[in-house]
Amino acid sequence: MNLWSKIKESACDLLVAPSYGAAGYRIRSERWQPLLEGVMDGKVVVVTGANSGLGYATAKALAGLGGHVVMVCRNPERGEQALGELRGGHPRGTLSLELCDMGDILQVQALASRITTEHRRVDVLVNNAGVMIATRELTSAGIEKSFATNVLGGFVLTLGLESSLRAAQGRVIHVTSGGMYTQRLDLDDPFWEKKPYDGVKAYAQTKRAQVILNECFAKRWHGSGLTSNAMHPGWAATPGVQSSLPRFERLLRNQLRNADQGADTSVWLAASPEVAGVSGKFFFDREERRTHVLPWTSDPDGAGGRLWALCEGLKGQPV
Repeated sequence: MNLWSKIKESACDLLVAPSYGAAGYRIRSERWQPLLEGVMDGKVVVVTGANSGLGYATAKALAGLGGHVVMVCRNPERGEQALGELRGGHPRGTLSLELCDMGDILQVQALASRITTEHRRVDVLVNNAGVMIATRELTSAGIEKSFATNVLGGFVLTLGLESSLRAAQGRVIHVTSGGMYTQRLDLDDPFWEKKPYDGVKAYAQTKRAQVILNECFAKRWHGSGLTSNAMHPGWAATPGVQSSLPRFERLLRNQLRNADQGADTSVWLAASPEVAGVSGKFFFDREERRTHVLPWTSDPDGAGGRLWALCEGLKGQPV
């Protein structure tokens, strides 16, 4: 990296909005090597929340690199539309559609069973699906909806695909959010039963939970060749941001990344030989990052074990 590039990156890192926005992406990407065409040939990739935003961009990129992408979508019409668009634009890769509400654990378990039946090997799982809701809602199982969708759904799917992922010595990628830097996970009241509900904070706490579980998965799979890493995409202009954070989107509209830029690190973690064997790390713009920047967000004592036990209990059976 030349001196001018170092100066630009250092200046960008000091300022949150440019760093997380399109400017940070443009500055850092100047020194990145493109992923090789066909690097995903013959590989099976599962992407949740793939009909729009970051999930759609991730599916598009990995299909373009030659992978067979299983697009997991909740809405049948939107899923079919996204599948048709991507099939028409990426002849190198192949795509298929699976319908599942990631907040419904029975549906997630059934999804995992279908995928493992069809694919003995799964090379990549991208846990991307997520929701941010303004008022507290419960799933039919009585679980707070953002936790069920953002945390538990990915946990259950990851364990459900574990045998196929192990067979491929695959990679699991958890798509989190920079918003988790502001929050400490509250394991005493994870479903907001006692404190007043705040949708933005609830979302950020679920993203903090994903980072903690990422480290748990890495420990579980140590030495197996199967890896787990987390990333955050920066601030990207996606349908989810537009609907859940309209004021934020209007204020920073000209600085936000597009979905392809936000998805880049997920695609890199899925496909790049640079991160073969790397596990338990947290990435932003293709670089390992700290998981805490504020002292009051430090993880509660035994957070990993407590969170794992909580998810295991909600899953309904020991693993």
